[in-house]
Amino acid sequence: MFGGLSTTGEAVGAGEDAEVVPGELVVGFESGSSRGQQRRAISGADAQIVRKLPSIDGAVVETGDTSEALQQLEGEPAVEFVEPNYVIRASRLPNDDAFGRQWSLRNSGQFGGKPGADIDATSAWDMTTGGGVTVAVIDTGVDYNHPDLRSNIWRNPNESLNGSDDDGNGFIDDLHGADFANGDSNPSDDAGHGTHVGGVIGAEGNNGFGIAGVNWNVNLMPLKFLDQNGEGNTADAASAIDYAVAHGAKVINASWGGPAFSQALYDAVKRAASHSVVFVAAAGNEGNNSDAVPDYPAAFDLPNVISVAASGRLDRLLSYSNYGQTSVDLAAPGDDIYSTVPFSSDPSGYASFSGTSMAAPAVSGTAALYLAHAPGSSAEQTRHAILQSVTRSAAYAGKTATGGRLNAAGTLGVQPSSDASPDRTAPSSFRLRRPRNYYVSARRRLKFKWKRSRDEGGIKRYKLFVDGRRVKTIKDPDGRGGRKPATKTRVRLKPGKHTWYVKAFDYAGNKRRSRVPRRAAKSSRSLFVGKRYRKAAKRYRASQRRRAAAKRRRAS
Repeated sequence: MFGGLSTTGEAVGAGEDAEVVPGELVVGFESGSSRGQQRRAISGADAQIVRKLPSIDGAVVETGDTSEALQQLEGEPAVEFVEPNYVIRASRLPNDDAFGRQWSLRNSGQFGGKPGADIDATSAWDMTTGGGVTVAVIDTGVDYNHPDLRSNIWRNPNESLNGSDDDGNGFIDDLHGADFANGDSNPSDDAGHGTHVGGVIGAEGNNGFGIAGVNWNVNLMPLKFLDQNGEGNTADAASAIDYAVAHGAKVINASWGGPAFSQALYDAVKRAASHSVVFVAAAGNEGNNSDAVPDYPAAFDLPNVISVAASGRLDRLLSYSNYGQTSVDLAAPGDDIYSTVPFSSDPSGYASFSGTSMAAPAVSGTAALYLAHAPGSSAEQTRHAILQSVTRSAAYAGKTATGGRLNAAGTLGVQPSSDASPDRTAPSSFRLRRPRNYYVSARRRLKFKWKRSRDEGGIKRYKLFVDGRRVKTIKDPDGRGGRKPATKTRVRLKPGKHTWYVKAFDYAGNKRRSRVPRRAAKSSRSLFVGKRYRKAAKRYRASQRRRAAAKRRRAS
């Protein structure tokens, strides 16, 4: 089933790779030229008219050598223009019967939406509908027998159904992935979440029923680490990421997260980066500013991570979606998304879910489309293409790093860049540990500590500021990739009340100021210098006098 012509009126793929009708040219004649002049011009180019085009005072001509005829006709006085007869196709629309419900792929105003507030999937499908790229769905599992998914489910090429661990990866008969929650090789979905995510990425398109995924031809690798309640742990998540990388996934979808930084999870995502695997993560559904309250793994500052907020059919950021000008990359449709679910969840096999969990797989599917369209592209090149091609809008300005929403067709139009985009991402958020952000004591030498800040390029230095003045710089001892700069130092201070903070600097010159612990925030605004300080100072002076007297006695 095909729809109307592209509204641009341009040839699909216009340019050197544009498809043309073989042996045909379109010729427009100069106004005032006679029929005889026109016939002589065509004859001189060893061509013949096959049909006239009265509306443009032109004709379609046929010739054996179009390039030579084109050059000949361009020099004829009776010819105004000459060009190939380009092939123009209708935007590709799938025949899936529920495609009309998928406003995120083609928003024509259905359900009261804003026309065009979609990812422009139909224009992307004119360029490619996929090419067998492997996408790992790390989630609650996937119903790999679902009729709209089973043709796109990944098959482990090194495993057969024989009761043995043929590939030696610790899982017996892991034909279609693995279950890290239960420690077996059956990643079936007992919650529905992962199957829904998988459908957004890669439900089979144009198969006459159900829905169409962003990617019609893809290998979905189900990796289960979340249980039926949607709960899991970072150790299992890290193991699932390692499995995906080891078995050739080029894109990982992570529609989950939490507020705690995990070094194990960070290292797993970083290992994926070293294997050029794109890691797409949901920004979270708490309505928080992730710059101040990060949600992981979306907040990991790594070159392969894409953090995704959720937009609605009116092209606005959804109220529950996390956002962040530096920590969230872009928005994608995430409200009332119709996709596949296990039949145990809904007898129809389909349901509508909302959340950044539904927005992330739209980006994962687009990343896989790009890798099919531009094979060999690195994770950084793929990420660059997605972020450079967003549809920008005031609705996302100041809420995401790009200020825009996913545009799949635009992504496919970006050529793989040989130059890495400059690092403009600040180091990750970190907080002070001790002392509390005020100091009233007679002690002069104080030990300062803070949590570690992280950055994909490494932290180059920390600077400690006391009472607004820089008093200490702690440098990276051995450069990128080695030991990290220390997160503690000692500084000699005068007795009294002090405030302090730390700044982290990465190797690109980006910086981040430390956060004050919540329990100390109120105290840090206090100007307390009362009885407590005077008593402490008095005790300190008395102890100094006693020490001096004892020293004199020993000397005598």
